[in-house]
Amino acid sequence: MSSGNSKKRRSRHESGGASQNNDRRRTLGDDDLNDTTSGIDVLGMTIPNPLSSIRDICYQLSLSSLSSLTPTKILVYGGLCVIILAPLFDSVAQKASSYLRAPSPVEEDESEIKGEALPHVTKDGKYHGRYPNSLLTLFYPFTLFRDVVLDQPVGLNDVPFFWHAHVSDEMAVKKVLTTCYSADLVELDSLEDITKAKKLDLVSILVSQERLGTRISDTTKEPFFNGQYSRPMVITSPHIQEAAELFNQDNYGRMFSFYRHPIDYDVHPNLKKKLPPEAGANNFLTRLLSDVHTGNLGFKELGTAKQVIRQVSVAGTRDLMSETLFRIAKYFGWIPVGGSGTKVGEENDDAIAKACIENIVKTVPGERYADHNSPEWQVFYNANQMDCQLYELARSTWRAQIQTIIPLTVQKVRAGQGDDEEKEVEGS
Repeated sequence: MSSGNSKKRRSRHESGGASQNNDRRRTLGDDDLNDTTSGIDVLGMTIPNPLSSIRDICYQLSLSSLSSLTPTKILVYGGLCVIILAPLFDSVAQKASSYLRAPSPVEEDESEIKGEALPHVTKDGKYHGRYPNSLLTLFYPFTLFRDVVLDQPVGLNDVPFFWHAHVSDEMAVKKVLTTCYSADLVELDSLEDITKAKKLDLVSILVSQERLGTRISDTTKEPFFNGQYSRPMVITSPHIQEAAELFNQDNYGRMFSFYRHPIDYDVHPNLKKKLPPEAGANNFLTRLLSDVHTGNLGFKELGTAKQVIRQVSVAGTRDLMSETLFRIAKYFGWIPVGGSGTKVGEENDDAIAKACIENIVKTVPGERYADHNSPEWQVFYNANQMDCQLYELARSTWRAQIQTIIPLTVQKVRAGQGDDEEKEVEGS
């Protein structure tokens, strides 16, 4: 009887313990069920509550069934948890990134580039942005010059600009321009001249007055063949940095210049006045083009100078001055004095121009010879190594421009703007 009573007590004790466990489970489950929250606020936004899905899964699992979990079941249940929790982590990551990202300003003008992080272009051609080492900012103000190769054909509003850093080149080229092509020169030799020109907005005024050249023949009263013109206007200056800012995005400059070996430098006196005394001690041209006149020079300064020569300059050298001047005139479409500017008279115009140019250039002093094995040369080269590289680059650019700096008449044809193409369209 005692054993029977003990069995009953154990049975009641076990059933009581099970009942307490069930009550505990129900209590936990009831608390979750009573939680009717449909979302969770995270970083100011509401995301779906993943606990509701997890609760349904866990509620169905009894404590006794945990021991029966197999690797397959673990993978399945783990995969479900990942799928359920993925939206939570994704929403948190997106919200966090939105806080870290700087807000973009609202642009009033739809034509402007959107976004604070993008470079902005102003009317005067200056570039502003978050990229201080990019060519957009590094290369200003040379961005106001046309790319002489890629930006073809030469536009009606492009302004020819002759940059002369050396006196001998200035005198010879100006004589060719005025004698052989009857050019109208706007000479800005001093910084004061450039300052006055900026205040007057000289370039825009000259373009509006149609001073860039004569495009109608005085004899036939017809336009010259394929965009050629006579009596061109050319702006000249030794101050390339300051003169570049005369141009704008409506009237870009098209530059041509001559480059000399450092041993043959004949620096313009107004450039000497502008620069500090130590600027001309070494690598004068590199310092002038990079606008770094004191201290050491690096690849950045050399790269800027190289970019000027090969990108925005129709380049020439002293020993190739005659061929370069003829190439420049054909590139711009200038008609020589006595020329006709017609298709049938092209060969005769070329002969006139070559004879006139040769007659003037032959009196210009030639280049000097240097013994590259002498100690003096080694000292000079070590001090002016970058400028020597620029001279070799200028010669290389001249050779490359044999194929890229082509006559305006050919530029027009390749762009589909030639007079012959227009006549064929009218005839058809």
